[in-house]
Amino acid sequence: MKKNFIHTQQILAGEIGMDTQTKFHVNGDVNIYPCPWADEQVTTGGCRRPKGRMTIEEDGTSHFHAYRLNSGSRYTHLFMTANGEVKHTRQNLIVKLVLPLGIGRLAIIEALTRQMAEIINYIRSLKEITLWK
Repeated sequence: MKKNFIHTQQILAGEIGMDTQTKFHVNGDVNIYPCPWADEQVTTGGCRRPKGRMTIEEDGTSHFHAYRLNSGSRYTHLFMTANGEVKHTRQNLIVKLVLPLGIGRLAIIEALTRQMAEIINYIRSLKEITLWK
């Protein structure tokens, strides 16, 4: 398992500086191309898709901050129904129901009514001081 953790940490070949050409698109996409004279190897082989947050300043200065690896889910799952779930983050309680359109209008209404009643009964059953406070 330790070997796998080390491999996932090696997204880039190292801390490198590279001359690039950057193109900012109106839709928010950003393309970064190495200049022809830059011949550094950026990844440890193959394509990588890091997840993170990019901040672009008014003058074009940009910063990409990678999300922490193996930090776990931001959600704590509390309750499940046939088509839904109740979960929470640090600040929000999230109630989610996903129903297929092909089951028909009456079946959707019945499923919503039944499953929302299950969720309401679950929330009622909780003590006043709950896990999310």
